[in-house]
Amino acid sequence: MIIERLGCPVLAVCGQQVPVSALLRQHPLLRRYLGRPIVVGVRPEHLQDAVVRQPAAAGSAALVLHGVVRLVRPAGPDRIVQLELADGEGCALPAPTVVARVSGCSSAGTGEPIMLAVDTRHMLVFDAQNGRSLW
Repeated sequence: MIIERLGCPVLAVCGQQVPVSALLRQHPLLRRYLGRPIVVGVRPEHLQDAVVRQPAAAGSAALVLHGVVRLVRPAGPDRIVQLELADGEGCALPAPTVVARVSGCSSAGTGEPIMLAVDTRHMLVFDAQNGRSLW
């Protein structure tokens, strides 16, 4: 859900509040969804370990989500990381599971915290009531 905190729009995910001003500038339609439930999706290859992420392309912005690694397995030069989003107020139980394809340089290990960078250019956002894509 996108909410306003101290006059700034934030994406509220499992108790985490991630600033999304740049996203709203790119997609003004999202302003209509302030305070309404939305579904956000992103493919595993569009998530990166925020500690070792590559420089972003010009004009892109990244959101950072926090989680705990539950499983790591090698995938060629990359690693597949399964994690639970960090527990917080308003989080569904059990916490949502996320799968990310991160750089092989990532030192993420089972049971350890991780910060995932999400390039907003690759986010998919849907109306939670009817499933329609918002862009």
